Amino acid sequence: MRFITCLIFLTSMMPFLPKVHAADELVIYSSKNASFVKPLFDEYSRESGVAISFIVGPMPALLSRLEIEGQGNKADIILGTGASYFWSGSEKGLFATVPSRTLERNVPEHLKSPKNDWFSFSKRARTIIYNTEKVSESDLMGYADLADKKWQGRLCLTTSSVDYSLSLIAMLITSYGVEKTQTIIEGWVNNLAVPPMQDDMQIFEAITKGRCDVGIINSYYYARLQREQPETNLKLFWADQNGSGVHMNVTAAAVTANSSNKLQAIDFLEWLTTKQPQVSYANLSMEYPVNPKVYPAREVAKWGRFEEDTHPVAQAGENRKAALKLIQSAHYK
Repeated sequence: MRFITCLIFLTSMMPFLPKVHAADELVIYSSKNASFVKPLFDEYSRESGVAISFIVGPMPALLSRLEIEGQGNKADIILGTGASYFWSGSEKGLFATVPSRTLERNVPEHLKSPKNDWFSFSKRARTIIYNTEKVSESDLMGYADLADKKWQGRLCLTTSSVDYSLSLIAMLITSYGVEKTQTIIEGWVNNLAVPPMQDDMQIFEAITKGRCDVGIINSYYYARLQREQPETNLKLFWADQNGSGVHMNVTAAAVTANSSNKLQAIDFLEWLTTKQPQVSYANLSMEYPVNPKVYPAREVAKWGRFEEDTHPVAQAGENRKAALKLIQSAHYK
């Protein structure tokens, strides 16, 4: 039976993997924690007989490594979270164009590269969380409304250095334009109950303890909260249902431009978007499948349907510089 080797990415100075590897082996650079991707890799290896070696590290570091390696690149695939990172890699020519009817069929147009050189296989909603004891659902509207003075001293946000926050702002520029988005961010900053936090779980804690009443979080964290606290008085609200819809970020994958095993790498990308892998990953991550024919995990499906933002997620990368300027101008820490 084939096996999978996990090589944890510790520093950019770690020994490189050998360039030449067998046709029935794939090397993957992944920004996703091994607990989420190793079961997928195991499943693919069992089905295909193809061994998978993988390195785990932050997405910016993995992209930098691809650049440094150049034609001596060791990876066949890069896999990770954040449309803006994939946009950046595409702009630098780090990925191969992939002609695939399977990927065209399984991945909606707005969730992949306009150049067909990266494709989402999972998506996460970034939406509003609120304390049902202090906020009525009828009080809520969407992202822009959280800039209203009625939320002064009641809002919690993650720091702007978190990619989730930056991507949301970049997509707000797509929906509202630069000027209105700046007004929104300034309103958010004015309404903060406490300084911006490092992660979404801290937002849950702050709302539970009454330090703020509303926040913006990734929906899969709410699934984890419900498991730990089934009786929680926190609830999700689907933002902008009368506008652009809920902001979605993605987990995606690309075949590297200098892969020595492109055909097998393409097969893996296609496999990721088919039914069983979509179900498996959705149950592991509590994210949403990208394949329209696949339902989310049962506990996620219970939250109900919502309209998502269907602007191309690649615009999170295109608008990244503009978003950074607005963040600095609004003094959003």
